[in-house]
Amino acid sequence: MAENLRPSPGAPSNDGTALSPQGEGLIDGIPLAKVVRPESIEDLSEIIANEKGSIVPLGARTQTYFGNPLRGADCAIDLSGLRRITEYNPADLTVHVQAGVTLGQLQQALIENNQFLPLDPWNGPNATMGAIAAANAQGPFRAVGTIRDWIIGMKVAEVTGRISKAGGRVVKNVTGYDLHKLYTGSIGTLAIIAEVSFKLRAKFGRTATSIAKAADVSGAARLVASVRHSALEPVACEWVGPENEIWVRFGEHPSAVDWQLKNLPPADWTILEGSEESAAWERLRSRYDRLRPIVLRIVGLPTSTHEIIKEYRPPGWIAHALNGIVLAEVWTAADIWRVREKYRAVIERAPLEIRRDLPTFGLNDAEYNLMNKMKHAFDPEGRLNAGRHVDGERNQ
Repeated sequence: MAENLRPSPGAPSNDGTALSPQGEGLIDGIPLAKVVRPESIEDLSEIIANEKGSIVPLGARTQTYFGNPLRGADCAIDLSGLRRITEYNPADLTVHVQAGVTLGQLQQALIENNQFLPLDPWNGPNATMGAIAAANAQGPFRAVGTIRDWIIGMKVAEVTGRISKAGGRVVKNVTGYDLHKLYTGSIGTLAIIAEVSFKLRAKFGRTATSIAKAADVSGAARLVASVRHSALEPVACEWVGPENEIWVRFGEHPSAVDWQLKNLPPADWTILEGSEESAAWERLRSRYDRLRPIVLRIVGLPTSTHEIIKEYRPPGWIAHALNGIVLAEVWTAADIWRVREKYRAVIERAPLEIRRDLPTFGLNDAEYNLMNKMKHAFDPEGRLNAGRHVDGERNQ
């Protein structure tokens, strides 16, 4: 059965989220009245059914700073006890995992069959699969899709405690609505993700990363354009600033990787493989962690990356150069408003005072009205992760 737990002393603190040495938990300055840890999906159902106050799902707590500020935490549910890989079918390239399984744990289990899940969220291998799905957490591997593209089904706990299923457990499934796509990115505000079913892919036969440094923004833009218009098929292409480094990663059969390396556009490329390559991407992850004080996810067309960087001149950035997404370091609320006049911009990370003053997602009226109706349909009393998503976008 579920047991009452104290938060672990010394756990990470992120912009209004803190755990004191005495174990008193805070998220966005809101104290966690109690923390419970279910050991099974049945436990989870029972806890939710018996709880009448606000409910906050927790994973590894690597991304509690994302979303609008929390408004209540009568009961925090620590899902780390749901750590089972419930079914793995290597021949079908599918796996079914409980929400508390970490990405690192899953990848380790898959490697025995030379398979993997092509996800690399910025919050790293310690993030849980439930939290990655709930936040739609992303990283450089965007060329092969986001987590929404790899999920084939889900099992969730509704606000009443009822366990329901969405999607299926096989890749070719056509029954029912794709509600799992709706739950992905909803930050636990529509239902609490209990189990996720994924399709997989064979591990790359070889990976290699090429890094070149351009003289300026215009030179970097030309290099990115050359990659975009070529026959190359990178699994990641990052434009890192202000150094104007272009990172191009290939993953495929060894001969295909070799051909792509030989056909890179002219530049002074440094080629990394093996442990050097892995270490380089870990350094880039650390670089993302150092973007401060605000990380703004600016979304444009693939061809507008150069325009975004040139127009707003962020002091630091990591751009998914072939997708039109720029993770920009900005300093003030005024910077955010200026970007939103022209582009969709989501606040990925910011101090609590900024998140209290500005909506995280910047929804327009039509989006807000539709999503608010959806929230009311799934959670009429607004008890699931209260304030984190659409219900925190207005009346800031």
